[in-house]
Amino acid sequence: MSAANSSSSSAPTSDPRVIETPWGHIDLMDPKTHNDPWEMYDWLRENAPMYWDPINELWGVSSYDGIVECARQPKVFTSEDGNLPKMPPDPSFINLDGRKHHERRKLIHHYFTPKAVRKMTEEIRVAVDKLLDRVIERGECDFVNEIAKPLPLYLIAQMLGIPEESRDDVIEWMDEFVKGGNGPDHITEEVNEAFVNFGFLHYQLCDERRENPKDDMLSMWVHATIDGVPLDDDELLFDHTLMIIGGGETTRASLGCAVEMLAKQPEDRAWLMEHPEGLKNATEEAIRYVTPFVRMSRTAAVDTTLEGVEVKKGEEVAMLYGPANRDPDVFPNPHAFDIHRSFKKKSLAFGHGHHFCLGAFLARAEVSIGLEQMFARMPDWELAGEPTWVESSFLRGLDSLPIRFTPGTKVY
Repeated sequence: MSAANSSSSSAPTSDPRVIETPWGHIDLMDPKTHNDPWEMYDWLRENAPMYWDPINELWGVSSYDGIVECARQPKVFTSEDGNLPKMPPDPSFINLDGRKHHERRKLIHHYFTPKAVRKMTEEIRVAVDKLLDRVIERGECDFVNEIAKPLPLYLIAQMLGIPEESRDDVIEWMDEFVKGGNGPDHITEEVNEAFVNFGFLHYQLCDERRENPKDDMLSMWVHATIDGVPLDDDELLFDHTLMIIGGGETTRASLGCAVEMLAKQPEDRAWLMEHPEGLKNATEEAIRYVTPFVRMSRTAAVDTTLEGVEVKKGEEVAMLYGPANRDPDVFPNPHAFDIHRSFKKKSLAFGHGHHFCLGAFLARAEVSIGLEQMFARMPDWELAGEPTWVESSFLRGLDSLPIRFTPGTKVY
């Protein structure tokens, strides 16, 4: 991280929480802080696993055990004050704990169980093949923007009931909207406009489902009740938004990472083509290695301690998943992309505890099946240019990945 990504602001040096780092005061909410952050992450995890960010006045926890401890105690570290630092909570169920969270999550849980995802295997394969058909005759593509990004969003849109002709618009709106996850300073006119556009579509679809229910998630939501009370308009809108963002980002980042790293490590790609049973582990490694979400936050509901540090009631704690997923005490040789890695403990890319990602099984299936079809249809892919990364303090993943391959034929 360069000096431009840190700050020597006039934060009070008399504050005992403030420590010196090689980068000055680290601004955890600056997107530039998280560009190629691994040296900084390692330093924080080893020297300040609870780092006080004096610029934003919040804690950053970077150790594996520290995040697990934070995430598993919702009565101590609550989600109800919001999951994004310095941002008020929206009405989605990610910002609820306890029974309220459980009841809202339970409404859609059955769509994402291992059994439900297994039934979607052929549907996922068809979706991958149709996207590959768009590029297969060219012999080159931007893998992120033409395959990895639309794949999960098309699938979750189908589950939700978003019509096919609107799905590319939704991708564009969500690409803009998630920039607001960087913090209050990033809530731009474009971010608000994207959300308004999605809101118009959402309300139109909800009105249609109230009159003519279909076999989709939106129909279920608009007719569902909890303790006899239907979800209100804001709850419906923000749960809908949450499903699209959560359903898209993990697969986009992890599948893009896997394709990049297997191009750089062709011996691993050759091994996987001969040993498809290894795809499950390779998928898990891609998810760990890239870690699609930079952080989520919790707020201390009481005075407490974390990693031996006093945390006062009302102080925010940003859980930094990247350094935790490269904690050498949990993942030996953590900066290596190792498809044979032994996962004695799961990575924290999907979170931990009762907020563990609802779509984890679906995301894993999308990555694994995506790679299977790549092996079958363009097995000799290689990098055709420099990959670029999303600049964000909320999301981590490739922004573009140019690849080339021997042209093939369409299957649809």
